[in-house]
Amino acid sequence: MRLLDSYLELGITGMARAAVAGWFDGHYGAALLAGYFMDREHDLPEHVKEGIERTCESFRKQKPEWFVPLDQDEKADPSLLQHVINGLQQNVKQLRTSGHGLALGVLALKALRERPDMITPTVVDGLVRILQATTEDRKDRYWGIENYHGMTIDDVKDDEVAPYHTTAEMAERAFDELHLVIPPRDINGVRYHLASEVVHNITQAHALTDLERFGYEDIVKPGIVNHRLQIYLNRHVPPFTLEDEVKEPAFEEIFSPLYWERLYSDPHALKLPYAALDLLKRFPPEKRALAERNLCKLLTITD
Repeated sequence: MRLLDSYLELGITGMARAAVAGWFDGHYGAALLAGYFMDREHDLPEHVKEGIERTCESFRKQKPEWFVPLDQDEKADPSLLQHVINGLQQNVKQLRTSGHGLALGVLALKALRERPDMITPTVVDGLVRILQATTEDRKDRYWGIENYHGMTIDDVKDDEVAPYHTTAEMAERAFDELHLVIPPRDINGVRYHLASEVVHNITQAHALTDLERFGYEDIVKPGIVNHRLQIYLNRHVPPFTLEDEVKEPAFEEIFSPLYWERLYSDPHALKLPYAALDLLKRFPPEKRALAERNLCKLLTITD
């Protein structure tokens, strides 16, 4: 067994334990899950597998206490999974934290569907805490918008972001937004995520696509509405940041050795390519190459 095979259990464990530190720290366990599923669902070259393991092991070394095995005597109760699903439902009542509740929660849901023996009170409590925390966010997250909490899809005109209603349309729209990639920037003492928000167009779309596969249409429909609002908000970019635009990627394919030879500190380094690879499978061949090339602009600036 290689390291990749251990990341399903370790990823669930890391997410559940990280909840005490805050929802963002759930990314590290989620990155291990992304690496595990990427290997399971795609024919990865060996250098990609090694790159995943290299970065995942660095995450484990940063927070070893999060990945210590859970109490083996705690009994599993599959009925507790409903609490995770309830948390996902809460996260689509309004857009918050760029859809992180979905991006993190659906990875955990997917993992627990494979490992019902890990649906224990400890694991579920940690995941529910993360999902509750992702429904809270700062009001000025987006440049030029004083309080996005008060915004709904009714604020988005059809000629600003045309409506879409299916996960296939959503995937194409998410990749369409990659025509403009601007690195995150501090402006007047406030951090604006810019390109990182565009990352979440992809991860949120992937989460909703998986939920559709699992049969949770009641979560998918409002989630797509929130995704459209997210695109609208992401387009609020200060004109003076255009000078930082990433116009050319350093490579043009997700499997490029130039990407996977590096060690990353950002968990999105694994979560983004996993989400993108899945969504790109839905693209016709004539559209996939350009979509993947534009995605590589985001990977180029990943730390």
